[in-house]
Amino acid sequence: MKKLIFLALLIASTFNGYSTHLMGGEIVVLNDSQNSYYVLLTLYRDTIGIDISATQDFAVTDSQGNVVANLTSTIDSSATHPIFGTVQGGLMPMFPYGVEIYFYSVSINLPNPGEYTVSWESCCRNEIIGNITNASSENMSLHTTFTNDVSQNDSSPYFLVKPVVYLPVNTPWQYNPLPIDPDGDSLNWFIGTPNNALGTPIATYVDPPSDPSNVLSMDPVSGTITWTASVTGNWVYTIVCEEFRGGIKIGEIRRDMQVIVVPSGSLPSFSNIGTVVPIVGGYPQWSIPAGQNSELRLLGSNPGTSNSLLFEAYGEPFLSTTPAVYSQDPTGFDNEIEAIINWNPSSNDVRDEPYLTVLRLMDGFFMNDEAIFIQVVSGVNVENNSRLNFSPLYPNPSNGTIHIPITIDQASNVELKIFNLYGQLVYSNIDHFNAGESLAILPTSLKSGQYYVIAEMNGKRLSTHDVIIVK
Repeated sequence: MKKLIFLALLIASTFNGYSTHLMGGEIVVLNDSQNSYYVLLTLYRDTIGIDISATQDFAVTDSQGNVVANLTSTIDSSATHPIFGTVQGGLMPMFPYGVEIYFYSVSINLPNPGEYTVSWESCCRNEIIGNITNASSENMSLHTTFTNDVSQNDSSPYFLVKPVVYLPVNTPWQYNPLPIDPDGDSLNWFIGTPNNALGTPIATYVDPPSDPSNVLSMDPVSGTITWTASVTGNWVYTIVCEEFRGGIKIGEIRRDMQVIVVPSGSLPSFSNIGTVVPIVGGYPQWSIPAGQNSELRLLGSNPGTSNSLLFEAYGEPFLSTTPAVYSQDPTGFDNEIEAIINWNPSSNDVRDEPYLTVLRLMDGFFMNDEAIFIQVVSGVNVENNSRLNFSPLYPNPSNGTIHIPITIDQASNVELKIFNLYGQLVYSNIDHFNAGESLAILPTSLKSGQYYVIAEMNGKRLSTHDVIIVK
């Protein structure tokens, strides 16, 4: 009860008459048919602010910034969200204080090929956001960019996982939005800066306050956001997801989201992932054969609360024509559960790239995500089919030049990438290496800080290491 009272005070303490109390949002653009597109705006709002508008306006601009259409969408009170399955104005489940979802859709026809951007903005942001100066004077601005291609239809990516709103201070926390592209294009997502107009970052925005040992950052391989918040309050951040086809960027989607950090609490977590799921290249990877039912059982608990736990899983395995299913069973020990995934993939599910899957535990107050990779292989013998590895790079810390020992079993091109803590690509280089052991040397001009170095071969990420640059 004390936590609930604190939440109400935290959200409402500086409420005033014109605050919308919008907490975040995103825009998705889906191709209906050639040149025809369905636009979906999703808004997240706490229950204290003024009533949300019955209509929302969009602007559609071309690659030169020219407005080609202005659209208005009227709220449909009987609709159900096509991605999250939430009714219009419904509360997001498993949160102790009301967070509502509203969504608006509209269609547009774009006969001319080219790049387009759908944008939306509204005044004003929640004034109690702590990492924007005078937040109530700043707009919330969202946009999505996509390509109208007469030869190949394009839809924007969309996020499979709903946002997380509450987390405890001084506690390591994980969250993964898990974007997916319906066209199968390559995606890269990272932490960005909120905008107050199309393409205009908020000048006074600063990163949410963090414990120095775990600042707000994103793993560039799994896309998992990790953070240990050091100060209670309301904070906002942005996730940017870029879409690539044939190595060329063809689109982008953004999600703004406000989080509320409360004084204390514990997070639910899995206790046996490293035991029942092998760690490959630093990440849990479950390898299963096509044509054979496989089952994964993980133990989840939160000793810090007596609340019952709920388990959910997200990812492409659950969208397959022979979909995976998840369930849970109590173990009888406090609130511990077995989180269960069953999948009998078909031969059509076999591919070189593993399936990124997000597992979420919820206790009715807090949520915590864990990302695993599921590798589907042909036949009944499941083996680790990685053909590339690099030993610990050196020197580490480095003054800028990084030496990377590489071992591969056959000659191939290898791409070495460096990402910063926000998941942004800051260096990329492709070299040809012969079979056996080789040494790659990356001379970089990176600033001091912590980075991830990733090796890719044939488009598959196989190894990753951390490096610290000190100058």
